[in-house]
Parts: sequence; C-alpha cells; structure tokens
Amino acid sequence: MLFYLGLGMQLTGFSSVGLCLFAGLTKGDYGRLELIQLIGGSLVFYVGTYFKNKGGK
Repeated sequence: MLFYLGLGMQLTGFSSVGLCLFAGLTKGDYGRLELIQLIGGSLVFYVGTYFKNKGGK
C-alpha cells in the first residue's frame, strides 16, 4: 500500500514542479506562487520516494 501511495505522491510532486516550470517560462518570471509550487512539489516528490522505497521492500 505504501508503494502506491508513494508513487502517487511522486507523480503529484513531479506534475507540480512541471506546472511551475511551464508557468515561469510563460510569464518570464517566477512569483511567490511558483516558488511555493516548486518547494512543495519537490517535498511531496521526495516524501513519495521515501514511502515508495519503504513500501516496496
């Protein structure tokens, strides 16, 4: 169960960081919302990696 939770968190974090990158390239600048998306998405991705590795064993 932890494996699938971790995988879902990884996908969510990766898509959040991707949306942040796309928004920054479209606007030409990164604002506070994009910074929060980048940090939050990275955090969710790495926590998901931890859960995925813990549940896969």
